[in-house]
Amino acid sequence: MTRERNRTVRHRVLAVLAAVAISAVALTGCGSPSGSAGPRFQLSADPSPVWQPVGIRIVSLPPGQQVTIHATLRRGGSWTSQAVYAVPADGVVDLATDAPLEAPFTGADGMGLFWTMRGATGEAATSDVTWGGSSFSVDLRASVGGRPVAETHVQRVGLTAAAPVRAVFDDGITGDYFEPAGSAEGVRPGIIVFDGTDPGQQTGVLAAATLAALGFPTLDLSTYGSAGQLEPLRSLSAERFLTALGWLRSQPGVDDQRIFTFGTSRGAPLALWAAAAYPGTVYGAIAPGGTTGLICPSPVPSPAVTVDGAWVPCTTGTHDPAPAAVLDIERIPGPVVLGCAGKDEMLANGCAWLDAAARKRPQREGDAYLRAPDATHLFYLPPYTPLLLPEGSAAQPTERAREALWADILAALTAPSSVPGR
Repeated sequence: MTRERNRTVRHRVLAVLAAVAISAVALTGCGSPSGSAGPRFQLSADPSPVWQPVGIRIVSLPPGQQVTIHATLRRGGSWTSQAVYAVPADGVVDLATDAPLEAPFTGADGMGLFWTMRGATGEAATSDVTWGGSSFSVDLRASVGGRPVAETHVQRVGLTAAAPVRAVFDDGITGDYFEPAGSAEGVRPGIIVFDGTDPGQQTGVLAAATLAALGFPTLDLSTYGSAGQLEPLRSLSAERFLTALGWLRSQPGVDDQRIFTFGTSRGAPLALWAAAAYPGTVYGAIAPGGTTGLICPSPVPSPAVTVDGAWVPCTTGTHDPAPAAVLDIERIPGPVVLGCAGKDEMLANGCAWLDAAARKRPQREGDAYLRAPDATHLFYLPPYTPLLLPEGSAAQPTERAREALWADILAALTAPSSVPGR
């Protein structure tokens, strides 16, 4: 992402997230007795939701000194990170605007201490329950000259508390329905997430829970049927999708004129196909990290999608994003959100597929086509945690891409309809 885009994204992240914040919370001092003028932490919100950033400042520090901020999470072991900052003349260090002298990230980053956490033995974070579903507390400690001067606890509210879920076994569809907790009056866009599209991974649950936590009713659809089936045919039946679509449109609080499809990686082309095939009932599509054309499952070619049992044309292999292979995404009436990673270890030519789609559908108002040249494949996971981030220099670009993509997703879901009557 270019420097100009990064600045734009940061401004958009702050503006969009402000619109969906659980509550506006005044800065709260922590770490010193009431009325103390000594160093102390100030948090923009506490508790704060795991799917949103939290503002962190340390005030009344000795100017001209260096302060080390330690972050620790104790769950299934100890997870830590730390950064060193120069204390300016006003004695205030703001993690969102001040660049550290030493840190496992570069530049100012208000959530850098969170997404750079590593286990005591250096292991990466792999549990979406720990880093998304569950609530947790991060201990922050500030030290000057090796002496602790302030501490606080940052309470992070997990997705389970914000997005209640219930299993769905209706009319031949299988999935999980995530409803926003304490939904506001009125209707909101509904979302169908294509899950189970990557073998061995139920990749949609975290995305579906995050979307619901942001305020959008979301059906996490088991794309190929029940997870308990033995070696199911990896083809999407249009009839299954249409049944799921009808079910979601009938749910209370769902705007039946503004349904989005959502798929990542191998689910991305399915989300685009469904939105393009049924523009009368599907409004928009969110499809990062995959091809923009239907790919026939391998090693033995079989249909990616069937309609009344008949094959929908698909391409063998991902190597050639030819114009004829790209789906008719210009038929999608509402926003389209695409994204690619320049260092994608699963789809090396993902940005070529995005470019081919952009030629077929030049970016319209409401669309977002994110190109993250230094990010890796899992750039589409929600931001602000170390969950499945790559090691080394690719971690920060991948985290930046996550922040940018989810800002784009939220902007598409909250924008006024661009289609008359919908």
